[in-house]
Amino acid sequence: MTNSPSKRFFSAFAASFLGLVIGVGVTMAQEKPRSLVPDLNSSKQATGKGLTAPEKPASTTFGSPATGNKAENAAPQSALIVKSLGGLDVASVGTLDTSTGGLGPGMWTGTAPDRVVTLLTYLPVSAVSPAMQDLYRRLLLTAAVIPRGVENPTELMALRLSKLQEAGRITDASLLASKISPTVLTDELVTAVVNLQFLQGENEQACRQVKIEKPRTADRFWIKAGIFCDLLDEKIEQAELGAALLEEQGETDTLFLDLFDRLAGGDAVMSEADLLFSPLHYAMIRHAGMTVSFEDAENSGYDIVWALATQENAQKDQRLRASYQSLAVGSLGPELSRQLILDKALDLPAEDEGDDAVAKIAELYRLIANEKDKEALAEPLSSLWATGFQDGSYLAATQLSAPLLAEIPAASQSDKFEIDAVRLLLAGGDAASAGIWERVARRAALRGTPEERLSARKRIDRVDAYMLISGAPGIARWNPATFDATSFVQGEDLARGENVGLLLAILGVFDQEIPENLWSEALDLGQVTQPRYSNLVIEKNLDRAAEAGRVGETIALSLTALGKNGPSSVSLTTLSRVLTSLKKVGLEKEARALALEAAILRDL
Repeated sequence: MTNSPSKRFFSAFAASFLGLVIGVGVTMAQEKPRSLVPDLNSSKQATGKGLTAPEKPASTTFGSPATGNKAENAAPQSALIVKSLGGLDVASVGTLDTSTGGLGPGMWTGTAPDRVVTLLTYLPVSAVSPAMQDLYRRLLLTAAVIPRGVENPTELMALRLSKLQEAGRITDASLLASKISPTVLTDELVTAVVNLQFLQGENEQACRQVKIEKPRTADRFWIKAGIFCDLLDEKIEQAELGAALLEEQGETDTLFLDLFDRLAGGDAVMSEADLLFSPLHYAMIRHAGMTVSFEDAENSGYDIVWALATQENAQKDQRLRASYQSLAVGSLGPELSRQLILDKALDLPAEDEGDDAVAKIAELYRLIANEKDKEALAEPLSSLWATGFQDGSYLAATQLSAPLLAEIPAASQSDKFEIDAVRLLLAGGDAASAGIWERVARRAALRGTPEERLSARKRIDRVDAYMLISGAPGIARWNPATFDATSFVQGEDLARGENVGLLLAILGVFDQEIPENLWSEALDLGQVTQPRYSNLVIEKNLDRAAEAGRVGETIALSLTALGKNGPSSVSLTTLSRVLTSLKKVGLEKEARALALEAAILRDL
């Protein structure tokens, strides 16, 4: 990544292996930088598939600042601190402290050493929940003391890097890797570093490591990486010899051999079957001047999706699909998707869009962005949100369109739009603007026929619910005596009262008094057992971790209990236990964010 912290470090990192002493490639400030290694002496601890030709020549700068992780999630890009860990094991290193969103150096206090590995291994990657993505990121990046007794600290660090890569958080993983002292690097950690460099198009830096590792190992990864690096150095005969030996040994990675043939000047035809790309494969594809389809990238993992999104010479349509998926999983912010949309990516005729949700969202975004009459923006923006809701990417669609909502005057709109505006502004952390739309909805209740005022009253009940769940200051107050359960009825079937139970459960977690008669009213409205996820073993361990104040363990078990489909897909019992547990360990804000997402995605 051009001028990225990881690139600067990895250049220095290679030299360290050769015994050279070089400075970090930035000018250090006179004030001593804050170390992100935990202070062990402190007593204060926190509680059409296939390969296709690119649209333009492959002269590319990869990973520009505009395509990095979301700015609000990015660690400070200050001078890197590379220091010996001494008695502190490598697993404790991080890029976040409590001033930058970290969870505290004592977040693993009280957790059994082996359990830390187990908990991180099963962390799910959610593409629907920004609140989960935030906790996932902070859990993996926080500088925290690991309990003594972890059998292999370097394995634990490699696991953290692997989980970040799995989620497509390549920038975060690279910055974390740059904090590791060269004196403690193992083959496993160096492999992780090289894979991150391949994903970012940093072939020169990767090959420096390959030249060190290849001569002293028979591992197939290093042999294949060495062949690729020989090609980059134009050592064709040496590369051909290595490839021939691989084939003689029964190499089953036919994609690698085909890509080698293409790079060596051959005309191998790529398989039309579903392809699974590794970071090395992707580096070879990119160097060959080729690109991949979004479908194959998605099939390979979020790290390859991220690489496609940030590959500037890839096809714009494929990049947009990849950048929108990366936005959904939280590995990229919305800026790249907006840029590609306005650059006419997926500019399909209306009759060709069909069920293509991303194409519809792109077309609606362009329509709204080019509309001069701000009063006319509400209807197409509602359509954009509705498309995202149907596609399962509602929260990603709303992040994408946040600037468009800000341009619409806060005035009476449709019932649905006013509710959407309030809840989406709350989800985006803009409580002040949400409060303005809350007042717009209330004013509508003072006008019109009795039927219109009754409809407005129900709308206000729903708006109030979102305000109460979020904890944002506003007009809304909880009053069980005037609570109207029918405002939250969904449909006509036996489950039409399910959202009443959702609201009561959430309000109960956040210390609102819920009289017994309201639970009876919810039952009278209709309740049926829903096929939602729950796991008693996870929940029992979650209860115990929260009671003991074990922060890291509580977060990890909460994420596992919610699963990759997020807070809207679990049972109310599971959701309540997760929210209660997070609140117990001092993470009420995070619990409210999850509760708000559950309410939004279930269309409370």
